[in-house]
Amino acid sequence: MSEWARRARVGNAVRVTTPHDLDDRLRAELAALGAPDQRRDLGEPLPDGGPLTGAQALALFDAQLTSRLLDLAGRWLSGFGEGYFTVESAGHEGDAAVAAALRPTDPALLHARSGAFYCLRAAQADGARQVRAGGL
Repeated sequence: MSEWARRARVGNAVRVTTPHDLDDRLRAELAALGAPDQRRDLGEPLPDGGPLTGAQALALFDAQLTSRLLDLAGRWLSGFGEGYFTVESAGHEGDAAVAAALRPTDPALLHARSGAFYCLRAAQADGARQVRAGGL
């Protein structure tokens, strides 16, 4: 078991980290990736000739990350008795691609754990205001 996994476990429950701890760890992991030699045009397909552009990939990643951060915030607040949080969206981040394939006005009956879908759809419709509403 990794050091991170060991520290994150308390009995059978996952230890709730602080947003600051998560931010520090994310920044360290991203910094360890290093920068590419050349930056690609975000309008170009990934990979060359593929159907997904860099901009679309970033939009998907942003929705997935926002969903995870909303989960963390809900769990963190619940740990202080300031919220009610039971089901997170972790593991359903791919649902953001479903939202990207649909128009914001298309009906969608997805599982309650589809936070990334909601985040991408909110960005398509009304951005941050909708994401904040979903977090409530």
